Formats: sequence, structure tokens, C-alpha cells
Amino acid sequence: MAPKGKAKAKAAPKENDASNMEDVLQKWHEAKAMEDDAKKIIESCKTAVEMQMAKTGQTCIATVSFTVDKRTQSRESVSVKDLPADIRAQYAKTSEFSVLTLKPVGGKPKAKAKGVKK
Repeated sequence: MAPKGKAKAKAAPKENDASNMEDVLQKWHEAKAMEDDAKKIIESCKTAVEMQMAKTGQTCIATVSFTVDKRTQSRESVSVKDLPADIRAQYAKTSEFSVLTLKPVGGKPKAKAKGVKK
């Protein structure tokens, strides 16, 4: 067999590729703007739900179509991987935060989490 040489350098982008990439980048930019708007709407809805829950003292709100559950999660973190347990317990910081879960009533979930293949 003949020895294999270095791979040839790619040719300069064609005009067609540049215009196609312009379309892709434009679509991405528009999607980011829509995502930002959607995040604002989601946060305002969450705030309204949390205000209603605080007002009524409930942790679960159910309507005909949806249920929302509020639960508190906590997380501890330390930046050193192999820290002795007594030092970790002394200096670990715990943060607590609320999590709201919105579920459609009686419907199938749209997406499922995929399991990790071993």
C-alpha cells in the first residue's frame, strides 16, 4: 500500500454554505429571544403560584387540568474531594430551595428521562 499523506485542507467556504450558516445563526438568535420571553412568563407564573400557596398555607394546588406540588430540597457542598468527615461536617454549607412541580392531570408525560446504559 502507498503511504497515507496528510489530509487535505478543507476548501474555503462556498457562498451557499455561508448563506446556509446565516440562516442557522438567525434561527438560533430568534430561538434564544423566544426562550428569554418564555423564561420570564414561567417565572411570573411560579411567583403567582407561590404567592397563592403562601396566602392559603397550602403546598399543593390542584385544578381540573393541573396539579402543582411545592417541596423543599437541600444541598450540601464542599469543594475538596477527599475531605475528612469531621472537617466536612464543620465547614459544609447547606442551601435550601423550593421546587414547584407542574403535572398535567390524567395525561401521559410528553418526555421521559432516559436511563444510563451500562
